[in-house]
Amino acid sequence: AAPDPRVAQLGAGPSFLMVGTIEPRKGHLQALDAFEQLWREGAQVNLVIVGNEGWKPLADAERRTIPRITARLRKHPELGRRLFWLAGVDDACLAQVYAASACLLCPSEGEGFGLPLIEAASHGLPVIARDLPVFREVAGEHAFYFGGLGGAELAGAVRAWLDLHARGAHPASTGMQWCTWRDNALELLTVLDGQRPERLWPAG
Repeated sequence: AAPDPRVAQLGAGPSFLMVGTIEPRKGHLQALDAFEQLWREGAQVNLVIVGNEGWKPLADAERRTIPRITARLRKHPELGRRLFWLAGVDDACLAQVYAASACLLCPSEGEGFGLPLIEAASHGLPVIARDLPVFREVAGEHAFYFGGLGGAELAGAVRAWLDLHARGAHPASTGMQWCTWRDNALELLTVLDGQRPERLWPAG
């Protein structure tokens, strides 16, 4: 596929990628605080946010921090320089963004699973994730974990990860165990039907 112009615009320096709908629990405000601190310190790093604005059918008063997040993104002085917000991204463009990024950033404060971690592993992209039980379950020792809700804590985690990465000592996501949709469907069929799943869904 031809290079997407939205990917070509990413600046020099390692890009830290966030993927997912913009919602209050996803940690966007903490990420912005962290990267603003890093930029003030002179770090040449990019923050790339891929995701659409969430909860749009609701009134702004019911959307909690979403209007504040999107307003901050749209008015940010680093937008288009070291901060990038890509909405309406298709799978082909997302694959290019993964390829152009140095690390996946998951500061979400609550998740039911952790699909972006699996996607990152499938692209061989390292992961920095909040130390949540669900992320530990998904990624095990194959991610770099951080705690705290402030920008300073996340900025420190990014600095620590960059130091490990420079020495080739950062956790590699490639060891993460993950299943395809077909694997999960076969397992579910086995439980529901008590039959050999290959009879119901042949390989190929």
